[in-house]
Amino acid sequence: QQQQQQQQQPNAGVIWVPCSFAMCAPSPFAAGAPEGMPVRGAATRTNAHSADFIPSHVQRRARARRDMEDDDEVTHMKLEDRTTVMLRNLPNNYTQRALLEMLDSEGFAGQYDFIYLPIDFRTHAGLGYAFVNFVSPSTVARFWRTFDGFSNWMIPSGKVCFVSWCGPHQGCEAHVQRYRNSPVMHSMVPDEYKPMLFASGIRVAFPPPTKKPRVPRVRNYVHGHA
Repeated sequence: QQQQQQQQQPNAGVIWVPCSFAMCAPSPFAAGAPEGMPVRGAATRTNAHSADFIPSHVQRRARARRDMEDDDEVTHMKLEDRTTVMLRNLPNNYTQRALLEMLDSEGFAGQYDFIYLPIDFRTHAGLGYAFVNFVSPSTVARFWRTFDGFSNWMIPSGKVCFVSWCGPHQGCEAHVQRYRNSPVMHSMVPDEYKPMLFASGIRVAFPPPTKKPRVPRVRNYVHGHA
């Protein structure tokens, strides 16, 4: 009878958090992480009603704060020279226009020179993250404090944003070289889906490609329509 009860309710009151879900930020937890945090390469078994349970978005934010101090696995550029960050866990129906309005409304107008919010060409929805490069490394700390844990979206959404370093590419020029010959710069891709450059808060033209960009490999994607 005892065995039958165990078979009927093998995991009652217990939540299994897969490693692939809990470890969605770009770098692993550092050694000596707080108790209750998952470690690389193992699933975490946590009772949702216990004091040790830590929601996944809290785990991501805790890691993001540690990553700001240093994360050599993402980029080897010195901490004080880094200018490019990733905004993660954005609402999927956020557009680059909405992103720009949000950054400006939070006091960062004119302080960034590169923005890119990748879009799924088939669904025309955002992928949930964006790259932001700042003119000065001194802006990054304030940006990190503002958007790590941010949820005051311009549209209804329960998502909680967190910030991480971008790697291995750091700096505006590195991103120009990364994207100028990319399929995303092909003429059939809508302008609002492409990376954007800015100078003193005004959008400027992206440098022309040095070779013809390939057509994006998206099924049924023809002239900007899925």
